Amino acid sequence: MTAGLKIGDRLLNTNQIINALIQYKLMDSLIGQVLLDEAIQTIELVPEAIWQWLMGSTAAVLPSDFETAIAHWCDTQGITPAYFQAVMLREWRVEQFKQHYFADQLESEFLRTKAWFDLVVYSVIQVDSLTLAQELYYQVRDDGVSFTAIAAEWLAPESDSTTCVGPIPLATVPPPLRPHLQADQVGIVQKPVLAGDRYWVVRLDQFIAARLTAATRRDLTNRLFDHWLQAKVNDLRTMPDAITVRSEES
Repeated sequence: MTAGLKIGDRLLNTNQIINALIQYKLMDSLIGQVLLDEAIQTIELVPEAIWQWLMGSTAAVLPSDFETAIAHWCDTQGITPAYFQAVMLREWRVEQFKQHYFADQLESEFLRTKAWFDLVVYSVIQVDSLTLAQELYYQVRDDGVSFTAIAAEWLAPESDSTTCVGPIPLATVPPPLRPHLQADQVGIVQKPVLAGDRYWVVRLDQFIAARLTAATRRDLTNRLFDHWLQAKVNDLRTMPDAITVRSEES
């Protein structure tokens, strides 16, 4: 009997499954997971660590009869022991692999990508003319005119922009503005800067410096892992005959 995959009313044979992976752009994901299976074989299964992971606490005490405890846990979660072995333990191994493989890269990666984690809140005036932008700038800086009032006055009624932006990652700000939105410039009205086809007068209202928290570490770890895995897939793709479709008889 030839195996197939039934989805709703459709029964896909081997060739159709392969074609679907290509058509739906899922082949790279499959290749990556196969490569990952090889990489995580170096991760030793540690019952105590596995139990703490399942319980969600490093204080969880390993049961004296680990196998029976796992069987009971699977029963309460509505999963089979086979699923636990194939899926849950693999997930644990992947997480352990991430921690072991990328832990020593987190601080340097954080410094390299800090602009994606630093947040800024700034007020902005946008106009088409440099002369007008300079005039408005001097009104705010020298004449004590309210920045907010001028920004609201020059905000077009039909515009979907706003006079106050943020908090948003510094890295998402138009590049010409980034040097003017640093931590030591809070409250300073900056001279007009050309960004795109408009002149911007900005004032940094708040700078929220990123910290290497547990959440940021998880984010960085996942980013490094994703880049690593994609690089492995790309490397494999460049190797002749590394990925081929063969008939079951061959």
